[in-house]
Amino acid sequence: MNMIRKRPLLLLSIVLFTLSLVVRYEILEYVNRDLTLLQTWYDHVHAYGFAGLADESFSNYPPAYLYLLWFSTLLPKWVGSVAALKLIPTFFDLISAFTILLMARLRYDDDTPYFIASGFFILPTILFNSTGWGQIDSLYTSFLLVCVYLLLKEKPFWAMAAFGVAFSFKSQSIFLLPFLGILFLKGKIRWHHFLLVPAVYVILGIPAALTGRSWLSILTIYAGQLGQFRDLSRNAPNLYIFVPSSFYDVGLWIGLSVFVVAMSTWGWVNWRAKNKLTHRQVVLMALAALALAPFVLPKMHDRYFYPVDVFSVAAVIFAPEMWFVPLVYQVISGLSYSRFLMGAPVYIVMFAALINTGAVVYILWKQVLSTRE
Repeated sequence: MNMIRKRPLLLLSIVLFTLSLVVRYEILEYVNRDLTLLQTWYDHVHAYGFAGLADESFSNYPPAYLYLLWFSTLLPKWVGSVAALKLIPTFFDLISAFTILLMARLRYDDDTPYFIASGFFILPTILFNSTGWGQIDSLYTSFLLVCVYLLLKEKPFWAMAAFGVAFSFKSQSIFLLPFLGILFLKGKIRWHHFLLVPAVYVILGIPAALTGRSWLSILTIYAGQLGQFRDLSRNAPNLYIFVPSSFYDVGLWIGLSVFVVAMSTWGWVNWRAKNKLTHRQVVLMALAALALAPFVLPKMHDRYFYPVDVFSVAAVIFAPEMWFVPLVYQVISGLSYSRFLMGAPVYIVMFAALINTGAVVYILWKQVLSTRE
C-alpha cells in the first residue's frame, strides 16, 4: 500500500511492462508469410552454420542481421525456430525502451521515465511488429533512437557510429539523413563523423567476407533491393496508395521529384532558422524527418512508418502537448498492417493515408514552429 501511495507511476510501469510480456508470449508462435520466408533462412543457417553466410543467394538482408540469425540457431531446441526468430527484434524493443527511458531522464527526475518507457513497450504496433510479425524494424530503429539520444548528449562521434549500425541493419535508416544533414550545416556534426557510417558497415561485413562471401555482394545488397517490385505503394499510408500501378513509371519520377523538392524545402527552412537547438527542437526535427521522408517517397512499405511510431513517443517527452500523436500512429500503422496480415481491403490503407496526411502536416507545423522558440 505504501508503494501505491508513494510511487504509483512506478507500480503502473511494472504492471504495463509485465502485461506487455504476457501479450508478447501469447503471440510468440503466430506465423505469417514473411515469417515463413525467414524460417527458410533460419533453416539454411541451422544446416550450414556460420559458414552458410558465404551463400549470397539465400537471403537479401545485410550481414549484420544474418549474424543474429546465426546466433538464434544456437538457442536451445525447445525454443523453436519461430520463437528464436522473434526474440531477435523483441530484444531490440528492449533497447528502444531503455533509450526512451534515458531520454526521459533528461527531462524528468521522478518515476515518469519508467512510465513512458513501459508505455512504449506495450504499444500494440511496437510489440506486434517484433514479437508478433517477426519483422526487424526494431533493430535499425533502436539505433536511430540511440543516435538521437547521443546527439542530445552532444556526442556526435558515437551518435554517427550508432547511425552506422542502424544503416548496417536496414537501408531505411537513411530517412534520418536529412535531420543529420541539418545538424551538420549547423555545426553539430563534423564532416568526418559521416565517414563512420560506411566504416561501420564495412567492419560488420568482415566476418561474412571471411566465410567466403564476396565484397561485391556485401556492398551492393541495398542496390539489389531497389527494383524488387513495381508498385508506388506497398500498403504504405501515403498518398501514392491512391495511384494505380499502371502509372508506375511516370509516378516514380514525379514522386522522386516531389521528394527532392519537399525535403529540400524542409531542410532549407530548418537550416535558416536561428534557433539554439534545444532537446525539444532536436527530437521534433528527427520526428519530422522520419515522418516526411516516407510520406513523400514512392515505393514505400506499410512498415516504413515504424520509426515514427517509436519517435512520436520520444517527442512526447519534450513536447507533452503532442501526447495524442503516438496514439494516432497506432491507428495509422495498425490499419496499414491489416491489409497484409488480415487481407483487409485497400480502402482501409487509403483511410490510414488520409489520417497520416493530417498527422504529417501537424508534426511539420509543430516542428517548424519550434524553430522560432
